[in-house]
Amino acid sequence: MAENKEIAENEKKANPIVTFDDNLLAGGTGLEEMTTEDFAIPFIRVLQPLSPQVQKQDGKYVAGASAGDLYNTVTDEIYNGEKGISVVPCAYNKKYIEWIPREKGGGLVNPTHDISILSKCRRDETTNKFMTQDGNEIVETAQFFILILGAEPQQAVLAFTSTQLGVARKWSTMLRMARVKNNKKVLVNAPMFAYTYRLTTNFQSNMKGDWNGYSVNQEGATELSIMRLAKDFMDAARAGDVQVKEEQQRDEVASTTKVDGII
Repeated sequence: MAENKEIAENEKKANPIVTFDDNLLAGGTGLEEMTTEDFAIPFIRVLQPLSPQVQKQDGKYVAGASAGDLYNTVTDEIYNGEKGISVVPCAYNKKYIEWIPREKGGGLVNPTHDISILSKCRRDETTNKFMTQDGNEIVETAQFFILILGAEPQQAVLAFTSTQLGVARKWSTMLRMARVKNNKKVLVNAPMFAYTYRLTTNFQSNMKGDWNGYSVNQEGATELSIMRLAKDFMDAARAGDVQVKEEQQRDEVASTTKVDGII
């Protein structure tokens, strides 16, 4: 009993719910003039050995962060990569994002290209990257809009590029194969939010080097209350009401001293 009481007290401290008088609520929240562009939806990244979040001398250092951990770009939360986090996929899109190369200063050029842009690019023989006539890089990016499950579900984005596109394809296959029964007890294709998935990290390598990457595995059925939140998030993402402030992906291969930090 004492242990249960201690857990309950800790939960209250972590997630305080304040009771307000209705008169204080009558005037609104003060957030009415804000739009989706005023909010930053977090990305979930994989930390690498040279990520600034794991370098104590770096201004972006996060206490307790280690290579292989998952990192929330808005809250600075760190999630143990081996243990992982439980997520619910809500929506998906594929983008071909145009970036200024880092060696030229970096920066977003155009996040709205479709696959047709590749026909206008050349393939760099050294890096195997698609480059525009202006010398910019086109990065194939698979994005999943997700809910991170915890004390309170949190909206976030997972972006897969380069070698991690294989993980995105595997996850997409799992989602496509998932089934549920309708009211007539007939098996039908499941909405992508019907099941929860465990997002973890693992060590990966190829001839160019090694890095920490994603791993995704199905856990179980999603609770009804969470499915309702996921459905709302899916509808908002499809309608274009979720503003994603694109963040340039880092090279994941740790083969040189110039390796970038976050996938």
